[in-house]
Amino acid sequence: MTVRYRADLAALVLSAVSALAAGPALAIDFSGGVTVVGLHAFDAVPVADEVTASADLFATGRAGAGEWLLYIEGNTAIDERGVSTTFAEVNADAGTALDPDRSGRLQISELNYRFDQSPVGAVTIGLIDPSGYLDRTRLTNDENVQFLGVPFVNNPTIEFPDYTLGVAVQRDRDGAAPEVNVVVAASNGLADNPNVSYGQLIDVDARGRGVFVGIGAGWESAVDLVRLGAWANTQAHESFDGRESADNYGVYAVYGRSMGAHGLSLRAGLANDEVARAAGFTSIAYRYGFHGHALGLGYARTFLSANENAADLDDTSHFEVYLRLALSRGLHVTTSMQRVVHSSFVTDTADPRRNVTVMALRLHYGF
Repeated sequence: MTVRYRADLAALVLSAVSALAAGPALAIDFSGGVTVVGLHAFDAVPVADEVTASADLFATGRAGAGEWLLYIEGNTAIDERGVSTTFAEVNADAGTALDPDRSGRLQISELNYRFDQSPVGAVTIGLIDPSGYLDRTRLTNDENVQFLGVPFVNNPTIEFPDYTLGVAVQRDRDGAAPEVNVVVAASNGLADNPNVSYGQLIDVDARGRGVFVGIGAGWESAVDLVRLGAWANTQAHESFDGRESADNYGVYAVYGRSMGAHGLSLRAGLANDEVARAAGFTSIAYRYGFHGHALGLGYARTFLSANENAADLDDTSHFEVYLRLALSRGLHVTTSMQRVVHSSFVTDTADPRRNVTVMALRLHYGF
């Protein structure tokens, strides 16, 4: 996609959001939550024990032919020697709202307007989270109350931007026709830029940037769920053979099944192994629910690109088991155990990332 087109896309998003801001919301609904996570890595010296916290506030308001969404997010600082920094896969709740110094901050993560009805379906435009429209499952997309490990939240082979400017189209299932989701967004989101700034976020025609495009189709019943999709990220990538203009792209698949108290989720993905270290992915997750509580078991494997020729690297395996207890309305406590083999693909016997066991205690209150 040309630079001119990317600049026009940003101008369209910003002008549409600004124009819609004049319409007052008739009613505003609030929801959100607070999550605190404590982590301990066994036999991983000099990795420090860690406590992280996050807060989420969603405000939605009806206005005109659709609905506004404002999502404000906050995180505490991340210890450079801590568990979440050393083992990048174990805490999907950490580091989602940080400044350039890795200090915690409050930020506007999403600000968008959704047109409920259009000839192509519901259309959302503004500052969006592309991962919220693709590769979704029933058991593995919420790090606040489900699995805490990163590969059980999003498929690691999909190069999603962070919160970014874009457009999402959602067409609900109609008879035998599938649900269809399409996302077109800037390739660099808020946390993908060095200064983690909104100024860099809207500079979509900066050198090396491109677009993220994803399309997914889904079939869902009370028992079964199937989703298939493809995506591409056209920002400048350096391939393993030294080319600097290569694109990343891939496909993904999701299958889910619900059987009373039992739930099962399977995921798979492939990316361009000429540029992506995480070239393949598979996972299986199981959840058993009882009296508002839940027991979860998951295994994920991320496959290293065959074109990566660096030493001391190999595929990553990730196990997680959690027990979540409902203490009262909206209040949950979860204990989990994770085992990561070759975190960040590292196999060096002198590196703690070669294999680690991490225990987590998570407290979440949602409203």
